[in-house]
Amino acid sequence: MVTDEVLRELCERFKTNGYVVVEDYLDDYVVRACLNEFETVLRARVGNEGDEDARFGRLEALGCVAQVNAPREADAYDANVNHRARGRSSVCDAIVSETLTRKGAIGSIAIALLGHDDTRLFNDQYVAKPPARADSALRASCFEWHRDSQWCDDGEDGSNVPYLSCWVALDDVSEENGTLRMLPYPPAASEATHRERASAYPPMSDLPSPMSGDACEDCGRLLTIRAGSVVFFSDVVFHCSGPNLSESIRRAWMPQFSAGPIVRADGSPVSLVARIE
Repeated sequence: MVTDEVLRELCERFKTNGYVVVEDYLDDYVVRACLNEFETVLRARVGNEGDEDARFGRLEALGCVAQVNAPREADAYDANVNHRARGRSSVCDAIVSETLTRKGAIGSIAIALLGHDDTRLFNDQYVAKPPARADSALRASCFEWHRDSQWCDDGEDGSNVPYLSCWVALDDVSEENGTLRMLPYPPAASEATHRERASAYPPMSDLPSPMSGDACEDCGRLLTIRAGSVVFFSDVVFHCSGPNLSESIRRAWMPQFSAGPIVRADGSPVSLVARIE
């Protein structure tokens, strides 16, 4: 847990830049619990059939994302039901789940950064980049410049509810294995909202691709951080990540929180709407 003074500093940096990094935040035993949970989730989502390369291929087909909560679970959209509640899911680890509570290491910061008492767990997933094997694998593990709420742009499922991604490094991450590159908000008035700050970004099409090597070097901040560090970032901040060029898988856990439930125009939830206890 962080002190009130540190929390205020984190909130100020988050408002100014759109993201904040808390280095070496989670204890080693929590990181190990996340890694164990990831292996369980991965088996549930891609199976054990075939060799390691075949499993990596199936993970890449999922966009390098292994969802913790089962897709289309009947009660997934019940505000009073959390798939991480004790005994509800065989894939969830209690140590990991505890970090997402109101007083947990991640949940407490998420609530403070969003500044919303009715904070909800919106999404729960692992993002894992398999090691370099072929050009197709490199392309699959590269995430071009984007903001997480781009899916709202189509209008039909649009939402004005802010949300927050909590990217937990489970391995030491660097440019070699495809870490995050964040583009801080352009300068803005102190009272500007996240969306007002993000509106001053240059066109995303003007930003160099993370596949272009040195062309991306001076664009934004490349995050070289150790396992256990956590990056908290707004749904409207620009970010990207290059391919995994290493010989090992690169793993991160990314729960997301929203400032209240996120619903479609017809009132149906987009994803999870679990209240934080």
